[in-house]
Amino acid sequence: MSVEMRKSKLFGSNGQCVVRWRFFFTVAALAAALSLTAGPAQAQLDAYSIQVAVLDRSDEEQQDAYQLGMRSVLLRNSGDKTLLNRDEVRAGLRQADSYVEAFRYDTPEPGTVISRDTPLTDRVRSTGKATQLMLIQFNRELIDGLIRPAKRPEPEPQEGVDPFNRVSAALMWLMVEDGDQQMLISAARGQNVMERAREIAGGAGIILNFPAGDTKDEQALRAEDIKTAAADRVAAAAGRYAQPLTLAAHVSRTLTGNWEGVWMKVAAGQQQNQAFSSTSLDTALQQGIAWLGQNAGGTSSAPSTFRSSSSANASSAEGLVWVSPLRTTQSYAQVMRFLTGLDGVDVAYPKEVLSGGVVFAIMPRGAVPIVANAANSQDWIRQSTTPSSASESRFADGITAALEYLR
Repeated sequence: MSVEMRKSKLFGSNGQCVVRWRFFFTVAALAAALSLTAGPAQAQLDAYSIQVAVLDRSDEEQQDAYQLGMRSVLLRNSGDKTLLNRDEVRAGLRQADSYVEAFRYDTPEPGTVISRDTPLTDRVRSTGKATQLMLIQFNRELIDGLIRPAKRPEPEPQEGVDPFNRVSAALMWLMVEDGDQQMLISAARGQNVMERAREIAGGAGIILNFPAGDTKDEQALRAEDIKTAAADRVAAAAGRYAQPLTLAAHVSRTLTGNWEGVWMKVAAGQQQNQAFSSTSLDTALQQGIAWLGQNAGGTSSAPSTFRSSSSANASSAEGLVWVSPLRTTQSYAQVMRFLTGLDGVDVAYPKEVLSGGVVFAIMPRGAVPIVANAANSQDWIRQSTTPSSASESRFADGITAALEYLR
């Protein structure tokens, strides 16, 4: 059924709702149906449009659909999972209807499969039924303005002040090349690499943001610009995200199987460059992000905090400590500062991250009792028995101490 797209309820000339038929499809069946060969019910959407599954056309459910759709659109275009924590974004979501440019209802054919990513309203979740898909188009300028508020005038660079000192947040343009495959890590592609990079940065107290990876990004910055460390173009493309510092890297696998990384930091009209060689992509990420956290310049290897757990003698020299629960980068950072600040601990790094907690490697192994005793003197972390959730770790047999994060 074709319905004109407009920001109003859709009625026929006689005042009756123009939908002439309805059918129910159970949400419980959707997950199973996703594996079938039938194609998903997906309209032609841009980055600022989204479909939401609804039960009816009530005002209450319409507002619920607006908020659900707006959350997804905000995250899709920002690439920043912490965006929804900002006060102005929360305020915007409470008035989601003011960001809507147009909408329409579509009634799928019986047996149509909807996408796994389609948001479901509360009524659909509670009843297990949906009747229609609500296509919502949000205003591009308003959404962009909420993601990236109007820039404040940048302060004049102060003489003697290092813009790369005390980095707490950065935008990261990361191009990974493996053979004939090339990928810009973004909200659209390379989720595993993105999450690993954020995990490493979180251990140093740095929040990494990634580009959306949409058409606007592709037009603003070419792969060649990242490969050649074109600072002006990188800085111009980063202006969309309003971050204090931009990190750009081209990491590629060589014919010998090693990885070569060319990294660049750009901030306040200044830039720094560094190159690293490593034996794995994970180590390459550790090296580049460790360099990001350094005050200035760089070295040819990552600091000991980020030393790779795959080093030859790591397994025999390290002790494993389970810490739970850690749900934010701030929590990671606080635990890392605690561990690395203890006398007797030479190296500490996150070895495995699970939903229930994190396994930290401590070197030397004999420093594990120091960590456990020091935790007992803190009011935000304490020694505990190893919980059952730690059994999910592939290093469960090697965990010798467990800590509970109390905040």
